Amino acid sequence: MTSIQKIPKQPANEIWFDMNDVYDRRDSLSLRPYQIEHLGFSLANSRSMDLSEAGTGKTPAGCLWVYHHSKDGRVIWTMPKSLLVKNYHELLLWSDLEPHQIMVIDGTPAQRAKQFANKETKVFMMGFDAFANNHKEIVERYPDTYHLCGDEWHLGFSTHGEPHYRKPNTFIGPQRTHKMYQYMKRGGDLLIMTGTFINGRLCSAYPGLKLINPLYYPTYNNFMMWHAMLDEYGKPFMWKNHDRLQALIDKHSRRVTYEQAYGKEKKIIVAEMCTMSKSQAKAFNDIKQKGITELEDDFLEAENEAVTLQRCFKIMQCPEEYGLKHNDSDGKDAHLMQHLETHKFNEEPLIIFETVVAAHARYKKICEKMGLRAEYINGSITSRRGEIDHKFRQGEIDVLICSPEVAGVGFNWGHVDHMIFTSFDWQDTTFIQNYRRALRGIREKAVRITLLVYRGGLELHVAKKLLNKSNDRTQVEEGVTVDLVTPIMQAA
Repeated sequence: MTSIQKIPKQPANEIWFDMNDVYDRRDSLSLRPYQIEHLGFSLANSRSMDLSEAGTGKTPAGCLWVYHHSKDGRVIWTMPKSLLVKNYHELLLWSDLEPHQIMVIDGTPAQRAKQFANKETKVFMMGFDAFANNHKEIVERYPDTYHLCGDEWHLGFSTHGEPHYRKPNTFIGPQRTHKMYQYMKRGGDLLIMTGTFINGRLCSAYPGLKLINPLYYPTYNNFMMWHAMLDEYGKPFMWKNHDRLQALIDKHSRRVTYEQAYGKEKKIIVAEMCTMSKSQAKAFNDIKQKGITELEDDFLEAENEAVTLQRCFKIMQCPEEYGLKHNDSDGKDAHLMQHLETHKFNEEPLIIFETVVAAHARYKKICEKMGLRAEYINGSITSRRGEIDHKFRQGEIDVLICSPEVAGVGFNWGHVDHMIFTSFDWQDTTFIQNYRRALRGIREKAVRITLLVYRGGLELHVAKKLLNKSNDRTQVEEGVTVDLVTPIMQAA
């Protein structure tokens, strides 16, 4: 066992790697034919994209791209923090780099100072916020740091950001994206890795294309003129010129869909209609129309908006927070408990996806009262995610309750045959990434996806929004359509 010098709270060093095992495995690894072609394309083009869908093997080719560029300088590899441990190990496997040459940037200023001090570092790995906050210091210390690889790019840089033209210290959109633009102004190669380059709206493609060739769309407003139809308030209500955007993306990317790699997805989506209690339905109906208006006006795209919409979902998922009762015979909890009984009897693992974080602890208590071992993963769970994931895969946890956005990347739960969505996320791509946690490689048995839907609730309205987003996305990039409307209408 070869140990790694442990720096407190450095995520990749929370796991000890047997480097002898890494050395043994390196010689046996090989790329699939399409991975070889994708790697050749990314090395032949200084700025390119690997848009292959989740589970098809983007990471090995990405590791070799990072390793190649680490030979003539230093590379920053940024990603969701949940992927740091996995990608750290993958980079060791797919390169000749040693542990002391790969540094994860994370933690307090004092901890980061220790991390920066390692002059032997060839690859800096970090989360998106850490990249925005620390890349300037890295460049000042190590001027030969030019290249950037972004894994799950859509989670970090799918929204354009720029300084306010009248207030230079404030930003329109995320400051993180603007800082990424500043880093890439120095030159250097770029590899964008994501299976969901179009993340909800077509304008999510703008930051990546701006870096590849700014002449395509000189400004963000120019992109919107090409592709957005705006209402009287300047908000996009429809998208256009999909063929132009598709041509530009295809020119600078390579893509393999899940179904091209493994065949048609084996999944069955079934909706179950539930009924609110009388008090719950009355409180919900009093504000339902305003919630629908917020949903249709895309207020949910902005931070700290859609207050009524969020309250609608809380009344549906957590009525007890407003002193309201659940429907004990036909509510979502009642349906969920029936499934839990079946899983307990059959000793089968279960995943529950719930957007309302306040419901996670309650679901856990329900599971535990029924004699099931349960845990949840959401934004409040950081250092324990790896431990929870490991225990679930080892069969030490029976039910895993997940926030869709947090559990959308980095987890491989191929041992799961059934998932329950008690509510839906706003993005069609999130739904795909969620159920594909169980679709790893070729499956013999279809994954059952159960949707719990309230009669007269908001789920059908959200499902229609997801279908519209999905139709826009599939006009630009190949992939599956997210149609939750059909199973809901069939169940109704």
